[in-house]
Amino acid sequence: MRGFARYTKLEDALKLVLSRVKRLSSETVSFERALGHVLAEDVVSKTDVPPFDRSAVDGYAVRAADTFGATGTKPRRLRVIGSIPIGAPTRLRVRRGEAAKIMTGAPMPAGANAAVMVEHVSAKGKQLDVHVPLTPSKNVSARGEDVRAGEIVLKRGQLLRPQDIGMLASTGNLRVQVARRPRVAILATGSELRKPGARLGQAKIADTNSYSLAAAVARCGGIPRRLGIVPDKPKLLRRTLREAAKHDAVLVSAGSSVGERDFVPDVIQEMGELFLHGIAIRPGGPTAFGVVGGKPVFALAGFPVASLVAFDMLVRPALRAMQGLPADRGYPRVRARLARKISSTLGRADIVRVGLRSRRGGLIAEPIRVTGSGILSSMTRADGFVVVPEDLEGFGEGASVEVELY
Repeated sequence: MRGFARYTKLEDALKLVLSRVKRLSSETVSFERALGHVLAEDVVSKTDVPPFDRSAVDGYAVRAADTFGATGTKPRRLRVIGSIPIGAPTRLRVRRGEAAKIMTGAPMPAGANAAVMVEHVSAKGKQLDVHVPLTPSKNVSARGEDVRAGEIVLKRGQLLRPQDIGMLASTGNLRVQVARRPRVAILATGSELRKPGARLGQAKIADTNSYSLAAAVARCGGIPRRLGIVPDKPKLLRRTLREAAKHDAVLVSAGSSVGERDFVPDVIQEMGELFLHGIAIRPGGPTAFGVVGGKPVFALAGFPVASLVAFDMLVRPALRAMQGLPADRGYPRVRARLARKISSTLGRADIVRVGLRSRRGGLIAEPIRVTGSGILSSMTRADGFVVVPEDLEGFGEGASVEVELY
């Protein structure tokens, strides 16, 4: 029960954390498993996409010059010489005055340089009347129109999305180099904790933090491993922390404050180095950071809101940096006007949860009225949060603020 000697500013704390984390090595994965990974190298197309000239419509492949001057009342008459199926090569050659029936995606026949939509023709047997004029390349998807062989299609450091997986498949990149995902050990400390769903005796609570933190780790690309509940006993904490340090990073939930049973910072100091204890943010002030066995260890507060806020402020940027992503929180941001004022204290960054609603083409941010770092519903009801910097005493009603979206 000694209190905090000092609080480290959020900006300084983040700089210190980032100075102690390293970008992870790369690994090769199948393109099918690459979703959510970060590229460790540029990806170069192995082929033209599309690999041949193909029709972009259902209709007829023609020579554009044969349609010049065509109108609804004075069509150009052509002779149909055959049909081109999808997925098979064709030996047809379209000469002057000829046309070939074609489906979307089918290869263009030799001699043809345009495709007329079926809606713009009248067909009777092998006789075809074209009612619109076409320019060369009209309704034709040319070879390499999307991507050329040898072109860089995806950049190093890019987080792979569903559309990027499609690009890997279409360009022949079936195996890619990606940053290894950080393996993160998660400890829940506290003799009062029980597994979710267990019958709770007097003064016992369910462990929620290790599950929400595991989800938070997975959401930003990490691989969480929950190591279970550790009672408030330094010997057991040391043993579990030693096992946890075999991972790329460690999160310890609870035991980070200044109570008589908050042993975590002392154990970190004993087993490695403790760089900071106490950060000038609310919620999340009782946060500590150190290194054990060369691995970053984050000691987060036991209250669920404080734990998740501190994760967003410090752990999330660190895990992103380890994968080669920008060392920031990475949340989408929008501008909104405050429905009511937010009060803060100079020298401390306040992270205020807000709900959003639309009004007259703009967004209105409504601060969640519930306070207290143990009220998890203040986060489940929120669409995002506003950070009030240390040098401001808050924002007035109607102020334009930046909201980071959950």
